[in-house]
Amino acid sequence: MEKFAAAFKKVQKINKAIIGAVLLLMIGVVFLQTFCRFVIFKSLTWSEELSRYLFVALIVLGINLAATDHLFVRIELIDGYLKGKAQYVMDVIRKGIIYVSLILMYSGYGLIEIGGYQISPAMGISMSLLYGIMFIGFIMNFLALIVDTWEEFGKEKEVG
Repeated sequence: MEKFAAAFKKVQKINKAIIGAVLLLMIGVVFLQTFCRFVIFKSLTWSEELSRYLFVALIVLGINLAATDHLFVRIELIDGYLKGKAQYVMDVIRKGIIYVSLILMYSGYGLIEIGGYQISPAMGISMSLLYGIMFIGFIMNFLALIVDTWEEFGKEKEVG
């Protein structure tokens, strides 16, 4: 499992570079649309759709990074109040998000096939491309949660 976790962290480094490129591209598209609208007085028909798809890709591909770095929103009052076994139970409940990720991964896989029949209105690309990115993001989130759970509870097992 340690080799898998190390390999997954390398994949996450590549994912960070992809997310950075997607963010820069999204900023560039929005800037270009703003420039064209207010300087040239013509609107680009495809820019809003592309920026929306890039935003979805940015979020879905970034969820696994938030899971790995424990950046999800927490209620500090509850975390500060709970100690010992209660904190452990809360951590186990939080790790239950793995099952939600599995459901989203399964649903995302079904959407890829449906997306093959749909074309985006402005850009004319197959919607299976966007659904495929979502599926990859959910797979990475699932793997990140598995690695995080193994690291957290594996360490406690060694200590205890």
